[in-house]
Amino acid sequence: MTNIDIGTRLAAIERRLATAQRSSRLVHASLEDTALEVFDESGSLRAVIGQQPDGTSGVVAVNGPPPPQPAKPALASVLSGVAVTWDGTFLDAQVPPLDFSRIEIHTGTTDGFLINETTLRSTLESPRGGTLIIPASEPVFVRLMARNSSGTPGDPSPQAGPTGPAAIVAQEVLDGIIDATKLAEDAVGRMHIQVGAVGHNELGVGTGNLVPDPSFEGQLTAQLLLANAAWSTTGGNRSPRAVRGIAAATTQPLQLTELPVSPGDRFFLAADIRASADWAGDSARFYLRWLDAAGAVLSYGILKASPVAGGPWTRHSAQVQAPAGAVRAIVALSIYLGTGGTVDYDNVEVRTVIAAGMVLAESIGTPELAAGAVTATKVAAKTLTAREIKALSLTGDEIATNALVARHIAAGQLNASHLAIGVDGNLVADPSFEGQTTVDRLKTGWTVVSPGRDSAKAVRADCTAETPTNFNLTLGTFPATAGQKVWLSVDLQASADWIGAKAGLYVRWNDASGALLGYSSVSVTPVAGAPWQTVSGLAPIAAPPQAAVGVIRLLSDDSRAGSVTYDNAHCRIVIGSRPTGARAEISPVGLRLYDTEGGERVSLVTGQPNFLTLAGTNGTAVATIDDRGNGAFGDLAVAGSLSVGGVRFDSRLAETPRGVVAIGRHTGAVQAGAAGNYGFMELAFNCDASRLYRIVLDAHVHPNVSGGEAVVTLRDGGGSTPTINSPSIQETVMPLGGGWQRVHLETFRPGRDFGSGLHRLLSTFRVQFGPAGQVLAMFGAPGYPAHMVVEDVGPYVPDTGILNAGGGTATQPKQQYERTYTASWSGSYANRSGYNSNYGSQCLQGHFSSNNGIQAALIGFPSALASDLEGASIQSVQLYLYYAHWYYNSGGKAVIKAHGHASRPSSFSCDSDSQTIEWGKNVGKWIDISGIFDSTTWRGVALDPNNTSLDYYGRAEGVGEGHPPQLKVTYVK
Repeated sequence: MTNIDIGTRLAAIERRLATAQRSSRLVHASLEDTALEVFDESGSLRAVIGQQPDGTSGVVAVNGPPPPQPAKPALASVLSGVAVTWDGTFLDAQVPPLDFSRIEIHTGTTDGFLINETTLRSTLESPRGGTLIIPASEPVFVRLMARNSSGTPGDPSPQAGPTGPAAIVAQEVLDGIIDATKLAEDAVGRMHIQVGAVGHNELGVGTGNLVPDPSFEGQLTAQLLLANAAWSTTGGNRSPRAVRGIAAATTQPLQLTELPVSPGDRFFLAADIRASADWAGDSARFYLRWLDAAGAVLSYGILKASPVAGGPWTRHSAQVQAPAGAVRAIVALSIYLGTGGTVDYDNVEVRTVIAAGMVLAESIGTPELAAGAVTATKVAAKTLTAREIKALSLTGDEIATNALVARHIAAGQLNASHLAIGVDGNLVADPSFEGQTTVDRLKTGWTVVSPGRDSAKAVRADCTAETPTNFNLTLGTFPATAGQKVWLSVDLQASADWIGAKAGLYVRWNDASGALLGYSSVSVTPVAGAPWQTVSGLAPIAAPPQAAVGVIRLLSDDSRAGSVTYDNAHCRIVIGSRPTGARAEISPVGLRLYDTEGGERVSLVTGQPNFLTLAGTNGTAVATIDDRGNGAFGDLAVAGSLSVGGVRFDSRLAETPRGVVAIGRHTGAVQAGAAGNYGFMELAFNCDASRLYRIVLDAHVHPNVSGGEAVVTLRDGGGSTPTINSPSIQETVMPLGGGWQRVHLETFRPGRDFGSGLHRLLSTFRVQFGPAGQVLAMFGAPGYPAHMVVEDVGPYVPDTGILNAGGGTATQPKQQYERTYTASWSGSYANRSGYNSNYGSQCLQGHFSSNNGIQAALIGFPSALASDLEGASIQSVQLYLYYAHWYYNSGGKAVIKAHGHASRPSSFSCDSDSQTIEWGKNVGKWIDISGIFDSTTWRGVALDPNNTSLDYYGRAEGVGEGHPPQLKVTYVK
């Protein structure tokens, strides 16, 4: 047997064991078609390594713990969606878990939405965070949720939002990508269309204003003026611009636009018109020139105005109708027979008039029926009902008086939609005598002639007779009631050879049988051969009792030669709640209110010296407002603030003394020895630092022996309790003789020296230099009380006195001055740059359009301001401005700065310090600008908001207008 060395064998085993411990576990192992499962300390399966159930191989984590809660996401609007950003942080963990898989992004449209599979929109795979664009068409709420590699979700993040997609701007839209199908209704307005891109052929006649650029602010007007040298721009009526035409024979009309029309179309015309002081001519006109298909002129529909030379802006209006054959209309402004001066136009309107009773095809209207052709005897009972009669097709002219009575109308067949008394309130059909209705009215001696007054036709009465004769022509009839009043108007012109008493329009009142009861008329004795004139007014006589029918007629009374031509006849019922007693009456001239006794108490009418009149119980006027805005009243109560000349009345009161503000009286005595000061009376008051005060002490003193002096002092303790050591504000010393002596001490002290707030004043006294044992008493008694008074004597006045020993002085004593300067120049600057001569001296500020950009204005004052302020100390500066226009009716914001220009510069500049003031429309007022007008080198003010908000767009009146700027400076010099 072989010998075995046990020691050698053990040493070899130890070496092999150590080598095995240092090597990898399973270094020589493998998994053959199986998997290795990993469990945690609790025995829960956490991972599967190797062959997976679906035949794939790998490492799959399972049953991992929930991941932490993500932080709240940040949201931003982007085109067509919302940008969601996660910053990579968690609310309950510092770092992401090692088994982090992804961040899910969920959205919902309701606040507090719950996360589910339908709310998932996208995922972020990086634990560092990131940004994703989530498509959205409306505002959404967003929450984030983390998942680990096991698929386990964590708690969702806090909710963010709502946030919606961003709006699309022009720079982000490709040319041609938007067509009609992409545009919402009303998405494109006038401001979006290039000037000249749309002509009359592309426009349909509607009920809006058919005039492009009616206030003449835009590029279209500028192009029109380039083609017509007789027309230019000027300041508008509460707007930046208007157009101005030269009144001369060579001036051509200014064509504004062209419209498609159809025969019978009615249009409403209106314009603001003003004439210069040297204007001379027949009339200012705004008209439609009717053209047929070949372009030939058929006639004109004219708004005619006769403005007062140098008068204010006045609104004029008229209605016109397109004649037969009209297919187009030229809209234009003109000056008829002008020989001097200028005429301005602004805020023009052309609107289609839509009549409620427009006649349908196959309906029966007045042209188809001769007057009196259809009477009750021609119609079988109940065979003609409301269904057979078109609305407004039968008027009084076609039905004989009393021919149609209630028994001929089936019950319920006639209602308000089948009745009309003139489409627009005028009881005269065809009032301008253009159609067949007028031809059918004519009788011997009456003819239709051309032209009329602002219309194509008129009617003329031949007044030739051997003896004075009354000529009349019936224009229509209407049902009447007792007490009914009418307003009548007609244009007329007498020929040069006319001889007669009067001409006009009247209503004949008949009873039910046709018998005459009375007349209501307006008439005049026209000057033979004179131009057209209008006769109008409220007929003074109302319909008498028993009146059943009113017959409207033209008249030329007691005439025997020549002719009278008539046009534009109107008869309108005065609307009133009752014929007599307390009532309201509305007519074309205005509104009148009557009391129970029929007395006129309130009148708001045109054509009278007073636009508004309020009458008392005795019928006399108790309050009026005239045509210039001047008012006369009895007592006046104002709940808000009252301004006089642009200055609030409470500000004017502040310029006056307020009188005694504190007083104290004392009837006791205080004795003082030689030990020092003794207090006597205390008086407190509240000080206003802007005021000046007078403080008075009045008392008596009585020493027990004569000799020495009494020292009396006024002291101020401020808001605390005063003492005998409080600061002195005034003191007096008086020698003491025997008996009583009166002490009177007073001082004047500015409130700014006291300081605002409570001040407690104390009077003290002491004796000095008197004999030993001297005692002094200060006292008051019931018959002669001692008193202290604090009196407000007015606003603060600076100290201007100087020392003068009586021998003369080389130094001139200072004085306080208050000077008011009216502006000497003003103007506006386009784009805050160059002077804009289009606006003259008007002062525009802010942004309205890109034409002028952000506008600013400069206002300067005369050279006297510079000389007055040289070497002066400014105390206060107030500015008066009148803002005639703001973009918003509620008013706007004035931004005021100072400048140093001695005359109007060609380019804009001003100081940077500013003051912003809220300002109403058509409001003039004084404001304090001491805070910005703080240097004697300033020469005027600037209106310079430098802001595109329409809150700042406005116009203040400048030099030469009704309310020019003013500057009031208080200074010491």
